[in-house]
Amino acid sequence: MTIKKNFKPYPYAYFEGAIVPIEQAQISIMTNSLHYGIGIFGGLKIFMTQDGPAIFRLDDHLERMRKSVEILGFRYDFDSIKIKKIILELASKNNPTSTTYIRPLVYRSDTNISPDIAGDYELAVYMLDMPAYFDPSSGLKVCVSSWQRNSDNAIPPRTKATGGYINSALAIDEARGKGYDSAIMLDKNGNVSEGAVMNIFLVKDGELITPSLDSDILEGITRKTIIEIANRSDIKVTERKVKPEELYEADEVFFSGSATNITWCSVIDEKEISSQVGPITQKLISDFGDLPELSPELFTKI
Repeated sequence: MTIKKNFKPYPYAYFEGAIVPIEQAQISIMTNSLHYGIGIFGGLKIFMTQDGPAIFRLDDHLERMRKSVEILGFRYDFDSIKIKKIILELASKNNPTSTTYIRPLVYRSDTNISPDIAGDYELAVYMLDMPAYFDPSSGLKVCVSSWQRNSDNAIPPRTKATGGYINSALAIDEARGKGYDSAIMLDKNGNVSEGAVMNIFLVKDGELITPSLDSDILEGITRKTIIEIANRSDIKVTERKVKPEELYEADEVFFSGSATNITWCSVIDEKEISSQVGPITQKLISDFGDLPELSPELFTKI
C-alpha cells in the first residue's frame, strides 16, 4: 500500500499565544520537549459537509487532551473553551477546502536541561491538507512486531504522550525493514494491543472484535465512533482480550484512527487475510463517510 507523506501545511499556525504565518512557528533547539518528549498531542479531522467544513468530534478530542494533561501532571492550565476557540479561529483563518488534519500540541516549552514534568508549557496548533493517509485502493500488509506496546504504568498510550511514540517508531521501522507497511503490537501479556499508530478491529463470523481498554490501547475517538456505528447497524461488537493467533483466523481485519479513518488489512505475517475489503469493513467505511449527513451533531462548523 502506498503511504502518503509530505502533506502540505496550511499557511497559518497558532504559536506562543497568537496566530502567525507557519514559517514563524519555530522553537529553539534548546526546547525541553524536543529533548525529553514531554508533551501530548491530538489529531483532529476537518471534513467537507453540506454546510461547509466542519471538525469531527472536536469536544471529544479536547476532553481526551485535557485528561492526558491531568494524568501526566503537566503544569498547564488546560482551558477547553479557550482552546476550542483557538482551533476554530485558526481553521477559519486557513479556510480549508478539502479534508484536513489538525494537530494541537501541548509541550514543555522552557529551555532548562531537566527531564522534569514541572516547567513552562505552551499550546501550538497547525493544519495539514490530508485527503488520505494511506492509498485506499489496496490493503495494508503488516506484521506482528517484536516490540511490545508500552504499558499504561510506563508511558500511558491513552495519553498520546509525544515521548511514547518512539515505541511506535521502532515497531514501524522494524516492519518496513521486513517489507511490510506497518505493525501490530502486543501488550505485556502477549495479547493484541493495537496497530503501531492505529486501533485494530477483527471480524469473525459476522462479529466485530476489538481489544478492550485494558490492553494498553489508545481510547481512540474513531474507534469509539466505529463501535457506535456498528451498534446502530445491529453488528455484534465485543471488546475483550484478543490472542495473536486470532489475527490469522479472522475473516477481516482493519485499523482505525483520525488520520487513517478506516484502513483494511490484506496480509498479516505473510498470511493473506483478504484480497479485497471485506463486507463488514466496507459497510463501516461507507457509514463512516455518511456521518456528516446522518450525525451532524458530531461536527462543529467552522
